[in-house]
Amino acid sequence: LKQIDSEYVVLLNSDVEVTEDWLEPMMDYLDVHPEIAACQPKILNYSQRDRFEYAGAAGGFIDRYGYPFCRGRIMSVVEKDRGQYNTIIPIFWASGAALFIRLEDYRRVGKLDDNFFAHMEEIDLCWRLRARGRGIVCIPQSKVYHLGAATLKNENPQKTFLNFHNNLVMLYKNLPE
Repeated sequence: LKQIDSEYVVLLNSDVEVTEDWLEPMMDYLDVHPEIAACQPKILNYSQRDRFEYAGAAGGFIDRYGYPFCRGRIMSVVEKDRGQYNTIIPIFWASGAALFIRLEDYRRVGKLDDNFFAHMEEIDLCWRLRARGRGIVCIPQSKVYHLGAATLKNENPQKTFLNFHNNLVMLYKNLPE
């Protein structure tokens, strides 16, 4: 991203299928909301297209214990998309599966942290954006389909380790002392 000269960039997983005109709602929103640094589309399941996808769904949050969760997913159960999350709302973190971000903000907070091999690096990035007073939203008028678990399958012990490890690293790094 060092050589890119653009107002916005998209961090997009290789297992994401985009829909026609998926970028326009996000660009249009950020064009008129300079206080917003990043956003994500509604992320639906590639195989069950009427259901949310586990990684990001309709926007991410952190609970009081530091556990990340999403609209459209309760633990490992994903909801059917019935339009229940079709309003643009502020979120704590946008999914790295399809993260639309102002390049200036990305550079200002110091890019994705290389200490996160996989899992939660986007939450860390969004936490740093929020610490600088920058907003993050979900734009459900834009949607993509995510295959998911391309890096590590859900039952892989390495995935469990990385989720716990990276969550602790993220909390240690970002919580006030």
